[in-house]
Amino acid sequence: MEPDLLMLDEPTNHLDLESLLWFQSYLQNFKGAVLMISHDREFMDAIAQKTYDISETKLVEYKTHYSGFVKQRFERYEQLFAAYKNQQKEIKDLRNFCNKFRSVSSKAAQVASKEKLIEKIDVLEKPRAPRKPVRFNFPQPTRGGQRAIVLDKIDFAYGDLQIYKGLDLTIEREERTVLVGPNGAGKSTLLKILAGVLEPQAGERIVGHNPKIGYFSQHRSDTLDPEKTVLEETMESAAHAEIKEDEARAVLGSFLFRKDDVYKKTGILSGGEKSRLNLVKFLVDPPNLLLMDEPTTHLDIMSIEALILALDRYEGTLVFISHDVHFIRKIAKKVLHVTGGEARPYYGDYNYFLEKSGAEDARAAVTA
Repeated sequence: MEPDLLMLDEPTNHLDLESLLWFQSYLQNFKGAVLMISHDREFMDAIAQKTYDISETKLVEYKTHYSGFVKQRFERYEQLFAAYKNQQKEIKDLRNFCNKFRSVSSKAAQVASKEKLIEKIDVLEKPRAPRKPVRFNFPQPTRGGQRAIVLDKIDFAYGDLQIYKGLDLTIEREERTVLVGPNGAGKSTLLKILAGVLEPQAGERIVGHNPKIGYFSQHRSDTLDPEKTVLEETMESAAHAEIKEDEARAVLGSFLFRKDDVYKKTGILSGGEKSRLNLVKFLVDPPNLLLMDEPTTHLDIMSIEALILALDRYEGTLVFISHDVHFIRKIAKKVLHVTGGEARPYYGDYNYFLEKSGAEDARAAVTA
């Protein structure tokens, strides 16, 4: 028996793309009501018919999905700000009149009338502008070789479970590649082989000229010193770049380390906080080959947008795995479809991949 109401708090966080798309399809056909919190824009657009905005101790209803909400919220802000400005001008004009004619006896009645008007005005609060992702001038990585990394006839297995047999793969400089494919196909394994975290049983991993490789994973926190603060870790990573402390604090703020959070020692951080800090460290000291496994999992919507803006300006080579379709559409310029022990390249963005893979929808594309 299905429930009448599903209440979901970040339901997509630990789903791969295949699972997410199945879950999205399930909710679209669910007969009951759904109340959820999510940072996945495309998922919300596919599911939500109504959006509630909670800010400044108020809850405002928008009868639309997330993208419609963003547009309507800005329009509402413009209307509220225009009303606030008009009222402030009205109050200023009334006060100027009173100040100008207060000592003129013939204007006493008018002054008194306008002062009463001022007292009766229900003063509007100045509306706060919707939060926007912050743009930073992050340093650029050193230039690597034309071929960032090559896998030559790689074999890899977990015991008797063969994942790859004779795999060939070339990643060129400045490519932005997303790995997609069904659960268990070996996407994370492939990323770890590229990073040098896993050694293949056969074949060769050839790294290009002047390599500086960064590997980001949700489960990798051993790079942090437990005795250092969040800010100290960030400033240490930024030592080679001209990043000041206030700039570092602004970057950390965009990734949800606000105010005194920057003085927390990394040893007491949660797994999600450690993940976000490692992400910041890569941005302030970028490698020329960046390998990322689900970088958006512990971010909110504005943090994801800040990451998109940063990666949009990144001049190195990027290979990543993500279940966030909005993030994939914004970042990927090449798709590797990992399935059946192969990694088939599609030299175009995610929409190109959907078209050329012959899939009718995104789910079919990643489960084939």
